[in-house]
Amino acid sequence: MPELTPVPHGTRVPIAPHEHVEALEPARIEPDENFDNDPVRDRTLPKRRLARERVMQILYAYELGGSDIDSLRWELIERDLAAADEAEMNPIHNDNDSSESARLFARALVGEIMQHREEIDKIITEKLQRWEFSRVALIDRILIQMGIAELLYFPDIPPKASINELIEIAKDFSTEESGKFINGILHAIMTHLAETGLIQKSGRGLIEESQSGYRPAKRKQ
Repeated sequence: MPELTPVPHGTRVPIAPHEHVEALEPARIEPDENFDNDPVRDRTLPKRRLARERVMQILYAYELGGSDIDSLRWELIERDLAAADEAEMNPIHNDNDSSESARLFARALVGEIMQHREEIDKIITEKLQRWEFSRVALIDRILIQMGIAELLYFPDIPPKASINELIEIAKDFSTEESGKFINGILHAIMTHLAETGLIQKSGRGLIEESQSGYRPAKRKQ
């Protein structure tokens, strides 16, 4: 196992060549899909989950060319997440994340994906054996991009938490088959990145590593 090397915030990650994996056929979603956010539903979600959904919506709208990324960030992070927090007079779901922490996470996740899109998309392409990158449904591609960014650039988030949350979002916004497809791709990518020492998790990010299948590369003595 290679020595674990840090991946500092903002660093371009060199991608080592690796084997393709057999993947389930991705679901097809039409590009005119619209998101109607429900304030009542929003209040039932942990803030970090809601932040991930807003990041997905930002990237989806950006890919369709409807708005510039800064406008989308303001609308869906600064305005919508703040509004959801203000509506929590009697919150249905309590969690440990503060509203500001969720907004910081959402901003950082969008930023890392936009900065590293080329490297992230290369990782995805190299893990698709039977399907061209362009054939993967847009929502599914975005959720996989988000998962890779969390694995590489957010050391405090356990891999299992990232993957499980994105699977659940896929079930809500895409299809049951999408959840299976995303699960298979992200686990294969996580295994490769861990084996090559490109994932660095610490603190809270190491929680439940045994259940996730992630093993940090051992440091040389």
